[in-house]
Amino acid sequence: MTAKPLLPLIALLGTSSACLSSELDYYRDVYPFLKVNCISCHNKTTTKAGLNMETPELMIKGGESGPGIVPGKSAESLIVQASLHQHDMEMPPGNNKSGAVDLTPAEIAMLKQWIDQGAKGSVQQERAVVWQPLAASVDPIYTVAMTKDGRYAACGRSNQLFLYDLATRQLVSRISDPKEKPGTAHRALVQSLAFSPDGTRLASGSFREVKIWRLEALPPSADVPKTATKQVSADLLKKISTVGKVSVMSSAMSPDGKQVVTGCADGSVRVWDAASGNPIAGLRGSLALTRQMSTLENTIAAQALEQAFQKSVITRIEAQNTALNELLKKANDAIAAMQKVLPEKQKAVKPTTDAKAVAQKAVDEAAAKFKAVPGGKPDAAIEKALKDAQDKLLTATMTETSALAAVHATESNVKDAQDEVKRITDSKTANTKSIADANAAIAAAKKIEEKATADLAAAKALIAKPTTKPVAVAFTSDSARVAAVLDDGTLTVWAVASGLPVEEMPAGGGAPVISVGPDGTVIASRSVSVNTRAASRWVLERTISDRKLFADRVNAVRFSPDGKTLATGGGELSRSGDVSLFEVATGKVIKTFKELHSDTVLCLDFSPDGKRLATGAADKIARVIDIASGKQVNLFEGHTHHVTSIAYRADGRVLVTAGAEGIVNSWDMIIGERKKKIEGWTKEVTSVQFIGATNQIVTAAGDNRVRIVTDDGTEVRAIASLPDFMQAAASTPSGSTIVGGGEDSMLRVWDGTNGKELAVFGGK
Repeated sequence: MTAKPLLPLIALLGTSSACLSSELDYYRDVYPFLKVNCISCHNKTTTKAGLNMETPELMIKGGESGPGIVPGKSAESLIVQASLHQHDMEMPPGNNKSGAVDLTPAEIAMLKQWIDQGAKGSVQQERAVVWQPLAASVDPIYTVAMTKDGRYAACGRSNQLFLYDLATRQLVSRISDPKEKPGTAHRALVQSLAFSPDGTRLASGSFREVKIWRLEALPPSADVPKTATKQVSADLLKKISTVGKVSVMSSAMSPDGKQVVTGCADGSVRVWDAASGNPIAGLRGSLALTRQMSTLENTIAAQALEQAFQKSVITRIEAQNTALNELLKKANDAIAAMQKVLPEKQKAVKPTTDAKAVAQKAVDEAAAKFKAVPGGKPDAAIEKALKDAQDKLLTATMTETSALAAVHATESNVKDAQDEVKRITDSKTANTKSIADANAAIAAAKKIEEKATADLAAAKALIAKPTTKPVAVAFTSDSARVAAVLDDGTLTVWAVASGLPVEEMPAGGGAPVISVGPDGTVIASRSVSVNTRAASRWVLERTISDRKLFADRVNAVRFSPDGKTLATGGGELSRSGDVSLFEVATGKVIKTFKELHSDTVLCLDFSPDGKRLATGAADKIARVIDIASGKQVNLFEGHTHHVTSIAYRADGRVLVTAGAEGIVNSWDMIIGERKKKIEGWTKEVTSVQFIGATNQIVTAAGDNRVRIVTDDGTEVRAIASLPDFMQAAASTPSGSTIVGGGEDSMLRVWDGTNGKELAVFGGK
């Protein structure tokens, strides 16, 4: 270690100490600079060198090198010596990962004075946080969320919440808390977001609080002001009919005069460029049909996933059967070999038994002679004869025992081999049943898939050749939507940007008329007037801000599959990782799991059945707990850095975790082991989410890419050359739309099938 000049520093410290004459308070005066520069490495979690510096008592207790402080004797206290870099000690060490820096001369002087005053503890005072406005330049997107139907996406920028309509590709609203600064949702940065399964609630996590927002529908207005609709010229309609080769039944000009919508005799609704007469978009299908198709696509994906899983089961069992067949052959060969030599070994027993009987008779005769000698004093010859007879009997007995043992060993080997044959045969029988069950599951899944595929084809055919005709059409006031009254009495509204139907309801009878209000509402009148777009807004339902539950940032929020429970993850950095469960309807705490991890929880996800909760934390560990009992089901240690994101596959058989070291691990939840270590990132992987009921995962990372990979490591697609550090990404269940955001504050929307950028939303 390079020597450092200490005399000027010590002199300065002496001067500073002389200036500090008042009684110091530990938590007020000393704890703040120790927390920043020392306690990050010396706490109950890391405890470098066995030293915990969180309280005066723990510092006095010390660590591997002895007491950290000696009350009344700052010069003898190791913490002071290390702060001064004396005796080859240096606190904090250079290039440390915590960002800690050397204590300033004034801080060391204060530390010395506090120790000289007795190193007394104090009561930690709760002080209200004085919030300062966030700088305008601080507006990263740390989290995104998407409704299950893929219609809306939300993101947090700084302390604000933004909601977008992905169908019209427009900003819908900024969700704000009336008690906060205008336009903001929280005082601190938004760290986490999640929509409820039905899309009617949104949870947002920030510093020491969670807010639950509810979608509130307002009743339609009975009297909506109408705007004038521009008529389409006959020449333009003729041009459109010629270019598009269509027969126009109804038409309307957009308010800005740039587009024309036509209702055509083939049942289609089309949008045209008013200047050139060229087609822009074809609007087909109904909202009900679109939802049906989405359900069918999810069913097809789920059944394909089920078939793939069952096929993998069959492959595994067949490989096991191959190994069992080898073992069975060896066992049968062993039986045959043993049974071949067994008769010979059994035959060899009788001569040894006869020899033993002869030897026994000789011993009996010699013993009788020995006993018959007068006076009990036989001569040497008689004694020798008895001993020789006994030796021969012993040899004969050992020979017989050996022969019997050989028979017994051979018979035991035969039995063991026969038992092995039974075990193998039973295993193969069970495997045969398992293969039959798997094949039955494949057949059932294939049948469901085939029906769903046929139904989907029928739905697509119905969209291609609609049976209804649009008798009246109109643009909304912002030109973002088109409404049409169909001849079956249905009013349908489409988003022009995506071509997707977004609203649908009966329009009544009588002459078809469509009126548009300046606020974007649409009224269709036949015999009755109906408002297709009742106003809605997001309102704050409740705020949960219990300091006992939220020690720091709420890094993760997730609704249960039934939408009744909200899980939150957080904790205190380098100290604890906490999880809490709340009843959504009331905000009541259901369960808390304190110190589930040794560092803050960064991510969580419910299993598809809602019975288990998977969590990942800064302690590099992922856990799965049974919610009812609180017991740990799995512990996964496969990351060398923070576990930043976690997600269950739709069937619950696979869990994926993302790591800050640039790795994604997939875990087989049936056997509880790692399935695949997926590589290919150069920086932190920040988020993972399975796409619908598939084995594909959409990921975001710090390496300027959004990647789609399978849970066995195959790359499907990569959206590259993005701005620095993407923090989060989400996908619709069909994978048709992907959104992502990061440090540049832009929310980007892509076509998930080809990676084409569809929209970019800024926060201004």
